Amino acid sequence: MTLSANEVACGGIQLFMIGVTLSLLLALSPAAVTEIPKNFLLTERTARVPLSSDDAAEQGYEIIDSLTAPFELNPCGHRRAVDRGRTAARTITYWSSAPSNSAEQLVLYKSPRAARAALAGLRAEAGRCARKGDPSMPSIKIQWRTTRVKAGDEAVGMGYRTWQDGNVNQTITGVVARRGSALIIYRTDEGDYDPGRLTKNARKMAVKVCGLPDVC
Repeated sequence: MTLSANEVACGGIQLFMIGVTLSLLLALSPAAVTEIPKNFLLTERTARVPLSSDDAAEQGYEIIDSLTAPFELNPCGHRRAVDRGRTAARTITYWSSAPSNSAEQLVLYKSPRAARAALAGLRAEAGRCARKGDPSMPSIKIQWRTTRVKAGDEAVGMGYRTWQDGNVNQTITGVVARRGSALIIYRTDEGDYDPGRLTKNARKMAVKVCGLPDVC
């Protein structure tokens, strides 16, 4: 069967239009976003176990998947995230009546470059706001510091002490590690300032995040 010139032309136009339509659909469809699986963080399974009413009065966990949650190490006291390029985040905080408080946080970015910029910004804030106090409590003095640690592709130990009337009131120790396009944060108020004791968990999570698509 021989096709006429008009039939050939019409067929070509139809194929062209189909191609244009598919291209538009691909362009308009949302890009695939890496999700953080349930129970992925090291403390998450424990955090999801329901507590009895008696236990809940003495301790508790909170799990937040908000992209706008600030870093758990937050020298300048931002109420919302100021970094860019986040694609997923999960923050787990723990408190007890001891009293004690700790946190685990994982933030995924669209690229390693975005994660690197976020870590650089956090380091800069630790210097810029090193002695940022609380205007509502002028008697309390805060001093942030950073320490070299090894975890993931790059990492920094970070934390602060608060003084009141010349005495140490509280000590916060933390570590921030980057692996590929992920930032990993651990924070605790237990013990003296020693970020090295948190690097075991940071290194473990730095290996684990490479199992997520497009992170490493």
